[in-house]
Amino acid sequence: MKESRINAWAIDWKKILKIKHFLHRLQNKVLWIFNHKLPEFLTEYLSLLQFLWLVHIGSKPLTVSQKSAMIIAPHQDDEVLGCGGLIGLKREQNIPVQIVFITDGAASHSWHSDFKSGEIVPIRRQEALTSLSILGVDSSHIHFLDKPDSKLQYLDLNTRQQIIEELAQLLLSFQPGEVYVPHRQDRTKDHEATYELVKTAIRLAGIKVEQIQYPIWILYKSLLFRDLKLHELAGAYCLSIHSIQSKKTKAIKVYRSQYEAIDVGLSPVLKPAFLRRFSLPYEVFFKTDSVMPND
Repeated sequence: MKESRINAWAIDWKKILKIKHFLHRLQNKVLWIFNHKLPEFLTEYLSLLQFLWLVHIGSKPLTVSQKSAMIIAPHQDDEVLGCGGLIGLKREQNIPVQIVFITDGAASHSWHSDFKSGEIVPIRRQEALTSLSILGVDSSHIHFLDKPDSKLQYLDLNTRQQIIEELAQLLLSFQPGEVYVPHRQDRTKDHEATYELVKTAIRLAGIKVEQIQYPIWILYKSLLFRDLKLHELAGAYCLSIHSIQSKKTKAIKVYRSQYEAIDVGLSPVLKPAFLRRFSLPYEVFFKTDSVMPND
């Protein structure tokens, strides 16, 4: 009798240990979801919510103008993500469009042993040429300045002035009616530095041109009502790109180095949660006053 009680107690204890082990694993899983997946879900949800609010409520409708356009991007992919629909629509109407890439894009995989010395640069360059050809931009209208990636905020005065002069020369040569730049608060240092470099270059060039901002990261990393003033939000415009969306999607997919993992088990540079907004048939822009030579 005593032996059977001991055996029963041993069996019950094993059950308790199994339950305890299961609860411990469940707790760890819940904590992992809370610490990793929940912030990612909330970020994606808020990003889409802000974008949809801008599209349907907080913006004015935008139509494609007949003005020539220069799209200036810090990295190869920013131009298609932010302005791919606009570029395609303008090119369908044979409106001149030129693209300028400020950096060489080397930093996207600099942590990887196979890309420590800039081996990703020619890959990203070819992706840009192929992607933009889908949207109707000839390679002769694409300019690569090849400045160090992730370093635009830390340039010495001589290097900064050199970039400004290169941009000013391109502006003078092309004489665009519109210049598109990343949002001045785009939550990425190269993007914000690009805005300032272009604004200074326009002044140096001495031309009058409409400067329009395209958001890439600000809608993903920011709360608009907290970080932008009301008059800035009032400058939001929405462009419908339904007719060209399939081309834009095709152009984005050319950038495989950015949205596909470089190795098994690694995350891509651009996560699906971030890219989802760019599959929608709208693009949002923020208009500022025309930049005058002596502003």
